[in-house]
Amino acid sequence: MPDGNEGSNVLPAEDANTRTDQIADAALRLFARYGYKRSAMDDIAREAGLAKATLYLHFKGKDDVFRAMLDLLGRRVEARCREVLAEPGAFPERLAALLQAHHGSAYASFGTGEHLVELKAVMNTIATRELQAFERIFTRFAGELLQQADRQGEITLSRLSTTTPEDWVSGLLFAAAGAKLGTPPSAEDYARRLRGIASVFAAALAP
Repeated sequence: MPDGNEGSNVLPAEDANTRTDQIADAALRLFARYGYKRSAMDDIAREAGLAKATLYLHFKGKDDVFRAMLDLLGRRVEARCREVLAEPGAFPERLAALLQAHHGSAYASFGTGEHLVELKAVMNTIATRELQAFERIFTRFAGELLQQADRQGEITLSRLSTTTPEDWVSGLLFAAAGAKLGTPPSAEDYARRLRGIASVFAAALAP
């Protein structure tokens, strides 16, 4: 006996979410390879192995695909950050791992970083809410890591006499962003820079 979805374009919610992520994942690969302006809906459909008409069942246009791409990347990065907090280890190493899980993973997802400036501009123009949510992932997990390390006596948060833990985390965000300036570093070089940043910031809180 046929179900109610046969012959219609309506997918069950789980199937629709899977298809949306499939498209977003294809868009991430395409935007990393060619940038935003040079990637058309036809290209995204081809990369996803779908008919163009199928894309328009889920998205109104490329801007919506871009926002879904950033949301997908955020969910992947959040899962990696959660894994870092669940693992044992010294505070400097865990901080470096958290920076890599968030900033390093995002940077590596965009290939060599050749189109990073353009993609960041697009984020600031059409995906500010998603970008802010992405940055809050790091802010939340970094705050949790600080509290864990402070309770375990690995660091002394009271050393931040002229600032706050929130300002310390904001400084980390700025430092991670600044490590990409100039000629885009390779993913390996960026990871090395993140480890250096973690070392400096962790030393500031050493007991």
